[in-house]
Amino acid sequence: MAPHATKQGGELRILCIDGGGIRGLIPAKILEYLESELQVYILCYGSTARLADYFDYIVGTSTGALVTTMLTAPNKDNRPLCTAKEIIDLYLKEGGGIFRNDHKATWAQVVLEAVLLYIKYYDGKNEILRSLHDMLALGLSLEPLLRPILDVLLAKVHSASAGGLQQLVVAADDPVMNNGLECDEASATMEEYIQEHAGAILEALCLVKGLAAAQDASFQDGIKEFAEGLRKTLLNPDFIRYAFLRPKYDGEGLRKVVKEKLGNHRLQETVTNVVVPTFDIKRNQPVIFSTSKARKLQVMDPYLRDICIAATAAPTYFPAHKFTTLSLWPLHYEEFNLIDAGVFANNPTTVAMNEIWRMIDRGEELPVDMSPMDCTKLRILSIGTGVVNQSYTADECNWWGLLPWVYNVCNQTQPLIGTLMYSTGSLVDYNVALLFKSQCCEENYLRIQEDNLDTAFGAMDDTSNMDKLIEIGENLLERQVYRTDCETRKYAPVEGKGTNKEALTNLAQQLVDERRRREATAPVPILLSVTEITTVVEPRRKRLKHTHVVQ
Repeated sequence: MAPHATKQGGELRILCIDGGGIRGLIPAKILEYLESELQVYILCYGSTARLADYFDYIVGTSTGALVTTMLTAPNKDNRPLCTAKEIIDLYLKEGGGIFRNDHKATWAQVVLEAVLLYIKYYDGKNEILRSLHDMLALGLSLEPLLRPILDVLLAKVHSASAGGLQQLVVAADDPVMNNGLECDEASATMEEYIQEHAGAILEALCLVKGLAAAQDASFQDGIKEFAEGLRKTLLNPDFIRYAFLRPKYDGEGLRKVVKEKLGNHRLQETVTNVVVPTFDIKRNQPVIFSTSKARKLQVMDPYLRDICIAATAAPTYFPAHKFTTLSLWPLHYEEFNLIDAGVFANNPTTVAMNEIWRMIDRGEELPVDMSPMDCTKLRILSIGTGVVNQSYTADECNWWGLLPWVYNVCNQTQPLIGTLMYSTGSLVDYNVALLFKSQCCEENYLRIQEDNLDTAFGAMDDTSNMDKLIEIGENLLERQVYRTDCETRKYAPVEGKGTNKEALTNLAQQLVDERRRREATAPVPILLSVTEITTVVEPRRKRLKHTHVVQ
């Protein structure tokens, strides 16, 4: 952590990182450049200079929380765990494992899980249904253990040619009824049936409308391709399971990486102050974890791995994360049921500012003397993960239901999640820009964001585009500095402010100057050797005895 100094002058330095899944590669690339510039300025420290040495607070939402914890968790030497370059390597190495499911679903699991959900939400207080729910849940949990035994038994039954039972086993092994991915005789029959009837229906419709396209060979080939894709999708139990019953990913890959990297470190151990927002779905309120709270309240000092898993639990992508904390004195138990804070603060800049102002109200010590709502003493770098500026007309979404809002098949986007991320992020950026402008300190707030990300690279879980995302980060460095216009609310270039790379170079110089100022004005500790420490013992005065004079 940067050294503390006298509170006169100086600035409070804050780094904020947006959420965005695998698109966290974009801010990671920008931070790699900033860290390299810090190392250039600090020749005496060389390659040991780290971002955590120069920022008083590092704040992150979702994938930004992952970057935050990796930058601030301590290693064995109590130095930052990862450099920005190592975080890029972490994404490249582990991204494919994080966004992957190793367990394939079967139709038995799909049916059981659908029944479980129906029972649970139909009447959770009915004891008979609840007992049935518990029995099915137990069976579902034991199914992976019993599957090898069942496979052996079914194989023996199959080889014994057991009449009707054999037909049942054959039906269970049928790819059409199992995973819909292979193409045997039964699936080929199903494919021909779908293609034949779909083609006939569309041809009739085209003829009714007077269209000649139905007679075109390429048109018919397109219909066949569409029918095949539809068959593989609708007859795939993985699609049914993860589209309607479960999150898209089981989260095992994410938990493995986070636990391996962060170990048993707790929040209060971070090498600089950290702020990570989450949302508690049981309390229906935000829960903000911070290093300052962790040092004061034991129940707010969970493991960093739990914070990271909870902060990245994006709805529909990963399961929610539940954990508990315990305080021994005073005895207090706290339960958290958390999801990704992207639902309310995908851009965490205002979360960071509010947390600092609350600390001021509580009388907590800061390295800079400032008052609430005072932006002149703040120096903020806010980095986004890019937004797809996808717009829709009312006519387009007039008849959208649950599925089109969650996943739009036509353009392969997620309108609801994308709209939430875009609206919350842009609103935060506008409010912060307006606040800094009102106090005539616009230069203190630097926002770097790709505001027109190509739809092809907008998915939060598409690991095939990682190299392209790094390239987008590099291009952002060369782009002119942008700022939200408080009149038009548009994110627009600022004339005469140079490129983002130049702005980051200037920021690196300012961060170094502030650190040197604090080192120069910090009180010098008085160190005494053992030989210099002496104890002076004065001799005790002798007490005079009273004498009695006898006359």
